[in-house]
Amino acid sequence: MRIFCTQSLVRVVSLGFILSLGLFATNAWSAEQTLEEMRASRATTSGTKAAKPHPAVVRVKAQDRGSSFSFGTGTLIGRSDKHGLVITNWHVVRDAVGKVSVVFPDGFTSTATVLQVNKTWDLAALLIWRPKVEPVAISNQRPKQGELLSIAGYGSGSYRFASGKVVNWTSPGKKNPFDFVEVAVAARNGDSGGPIFNMKGELAGVLFGSAQGRTDGSYCGRVAWFVRGVLSRYEKVKAAMKFKADLAQAADLIPEPYVEETEETVALVESAVNDHPESSLHEEEIE
Repeated sequence: MRIFCTQSLVRVVSLGFILSLGLFATNAWSAEQTLEEMRASRATTSGTKAAKPHPAVVRVKAQDRGSSFSFGTGTLIGRSDKHGLVITNWHVVRDAVGKVSVVFPDGFTSTATVLQVNKTWDLAALLIWRPKVEPVAISNQRPKQGELLSIAGYGSGSYRFASGKVVNWTSPGKKNPFDFVEVAVAARNGDSGGPIFNMKGELAGVLFGSAQGRTDGSYCGRVAWFVRGVLSRYEKVKAAMKFKADLAQAADLIPEPYVEETEETVALVESAVNDHPESSLHEEEIE
């Protein structure tokens, strides 16, 4: 069984349904620093290390029904003159009925509009106000078996960086490809939607769940495929948003075109591109 790593409540899913995320920013945070963190993490007996938060890794807070909240992690992957684009998990914002917000390590806080989600790959794209930090680069190379990767997240409130090797590839089932990368390191509740870094400090995936000391997430090609679909829907966002790497090159790792699925929930918030409303989640279920 895989356990979603959202802090407010634990959601259990079958082995077939898993996903991940990983990203990296270059603002005063070099690839050499990430490499040092990986080496230090690998040198510890637990494989984890308390670290200075990555400037582009955010804590996501979603108001659920009543007075409850769900907490997760996300990463800034794009930025325009007015807005930023953050990637996290669908299940982090799934039950949100009120405000969704993100908090950066430097204290910058923004409300977030959920532009689009994908249930199969457990991904969500959030539009926020423009932060000062640089976005991460999405890797254009599929992680290899045995490759050392690192995950990051805020857990119940404390940032953590931990490393492990790629040990497996899994699928969400229903004839979907094996695009969930599995890393030999445990994630915590509240880490959901957090980055999976490669040794170059690039986004290698987006983590979503953990079990038996391993963490799963959608790998970079699947993440780029999702983002390209988001941009195809929101032309004004696409025209203004700047990315640290060639998004098309990463998305081309996925052979099939972006196709809307009946299980996908889409937030119809075109006005957010111009106004970025304070209300953060407006969903319409496509049947």
